[in-house]
Amino acid sequence: MAAEIARGAEAIILKEKGKIIKDRIPKSYRHKEIDEKLRTSRTKREATILGKLSDISPKLIKAGKTSLEIEYVDGHLLRDILTPNPSLAKKIGEKTSIMHDKNIVHGDLTTSNIILDRNNEIKFIDFGLSSITYKTEDKAVDLHLFLEAIESKHYPAKKDIWKSFLQGYNPSNKKEILERLEVVEKRGRNKQKY
Repeated sequence: MAAEIARGAEAIILKEKGKIIKDRIPKSYRHKEIDEKLRTSRTKREATILGKLSDISPKLIKAGKTSLEIEYVDGHLLRDILTPNPSLAKKIGEKTSIMHDKNIVHGDLTTSNIILDRNNEIKFIDFGLSSITYKTEDKAVDLHLFLEAIESKHYPAKKDIWKSFLQGYNPSNKKEILERLEVVEKRGRNKQKY
């Protein structure tokens, strides 16, 4: 019997016998045909990305039309353990490099979507907002989201976490991504003035 463990804006997350079932639920405010197309395309995209990232994410077991069966990863959310352990961010940087070198952005790169599993490996979860992209800008935005997450949730250790992350973050175009990150951050600061 599956037990609900989370409910998001787009999906219900169930746990059943060592696996997670992510079921994208219909939205009554959307036209039925549009809703089904969106749910189907987002599920297909997420399944494709999970298949490309099986080394840094839970393994995809089965993809349905609007649902995914994914390996359950037992461990701790980084949200709960990163502040007293900022050196873990180096592993996050290493895994983010793998993702970015495969031209994939997470889209919601926060410590709530990263697990340290029982083997001390980092696993990214929830690829609902992910995409395949060749744009440096999109990778920089991924890093910006991570920076915002550590600033809001892990502020006391923010500098140590970011330093550790950068030690591990070494994608093939690191220089360009970090230069673009500066542009993204300036744009964010300018918006805050208004």
